[in-house]
Amino acid sequence: MSLGDDVARIQGCIDNRLGPNLVGRGKIAGIIGDAPSHYAKSPSLWNAAFRALDMKATYLPFDVAPARLSDLVGALKRCDRLMGVNVTVPYKVKVMEYLDGLDQKAKQIGAVNTIVRGPNGHLIGCNTDGTGFLQSIVEPLPGGKKAFVQSLNDTDVLILGAGGSARAVAFQLAEVLGNGRLLISNRTSEAARSLAEEITAIFGNTRHIKEEEIPEYAPKVGLIINCSTKGQGGTRKAAGGKITSLEPYSALAPANPAAIDESAYGKPDFYRAWLSASLSDIEANNRLALRTALSVPLHVGFCDLIYFPSETVFLRHGRLSGHRTLNGKGMNVAQAVDAFFYKVCGGYLKKLGKDNPRTYNRILKVMYEVW
Repeated sequence: MSLGDDVARIQGCIDNRLGPNLVGRGKIAGIIGDAPSHYAKSPSLWNAAFRALDMKATYLPFDVAPARLSDLVGALKRCDRLMGVNVTVPYKVKVMEYLDGLDQKAKQIGAVNTIVRGPNGHLIGCNTDGTGFLQSIVEPLPGGKKAFVQSLNDTDVLILGAGGSARAVAFQLAEVLGNGRLLISNRTSEAARSLAEEITAIFGNTRHIKEEEIPEYAPKVGLIINCSTKGQGGTRKAAGGKITSLEPYSALAPANPAAIDESAYGKPDFYRAWLSASLSDIEANNRLALRTALSVPLHVGFCDLIYFPSETVFLRHGRLSGHRTLNGKGMNVAQAVDAFFYKVCGGYLKKLGKDNPRTYNRILKVMYEVW
């Protein structure tokens, strides 16, 4: 069995191998990112839901380099089997340049995490990150009895990060904080300032703070959310053909890790060499972050959008200093169910007569259980 021309075109744009047995002959959905085949939970979640609902479909990871992103989007447009894709770091903003349109929420946020392919091949960008995050903290998770927060009304919130996920969460929260304030901090202060100004123009309740101001403002809020990649497991691509890691870092303090030549990856001493070169910076980050966590009142919750590892340094510091913590599992499942039911597979479910609340709840249960 061959891949077929439409899937072969996709294969020609990505770094990971798909294989005909993996692809199958049914409908296709997937996830675009720099290396989702290495860490994304989405394939296991979506494929479990496809099996539970007896849908002839497969969910695939698409590892794509920045230089091939445009080509990949073009190949997706030409693939009649494709229902849609999710988008993860670092392409939630960049991918919008190549789409045929955006829904209202994606336009407001300025970032996309879901792309739906229409019958004419047009690709429309959507965003379910914000609604998924809100659902994960204000509603009990499957099997749980209590929500992480009872109410966000009149709560001051600090968001760490200003990328695609941060944008979605920030716009969603600004709408429900009532008299509360939203503070945004980012490694590059200009990105935080720009995002805060966009949100303030609509809701009037957001400002940015510099990274060095986090220790001053963190003790004054009711909720702290890491929307950055600090603490994310694995390696990340850096400039000049180099790679680095942010896993040992907390989002509560600056991070300036060393970068190692990409050709060294996979060699026995790669992580040892990287850790040795980054050690003093990691120690400075952790020391400041721990002091900040200890200064934050006990009632303040620590949330992280990251789910790999399940407990980031940010969350571990929060837990050890006595705070409630929540990782990105609930958000990731909630946004996936939203994207599956309402966006990517909506038409397919309607044909099967399964576009109903019972199916939605079944998808939620299945995805949460197979995590």
